[in-house]
Amino acid sequence: MSKVTIYGSLLCPDTQEALKLLDEKKIGYDFKNISGELADLKAFLQIRDTDEKFNAVRQRGGIGIPCFVLGEGKISLDVKDVL
Repeated sequence: MSKVTIYGSLLCPDTQEALKLLDEKKIGYDFKNISGELADLKAFLQIRDTDEKFNAVRQRGGIGIPCFVLGEGKISLDVKDVL
């Protein structure tokens, strides 16, 4: 599998857990910290605001992280899709 890009925040327990799991499984990733870099936040918001997978997240006022962008461009909100 190609390297995955993860949009998340180190302030988010779900993001922290996903990163820990991927590290344990030695799965490579490119982490984009949306709470630390405005460019990463803007890139994530472009995905979040245009991908229908986030409809329910937006409706309930959620953020939608961690968000996984797989090498083939597939968007997922589930770390299991990376494993």
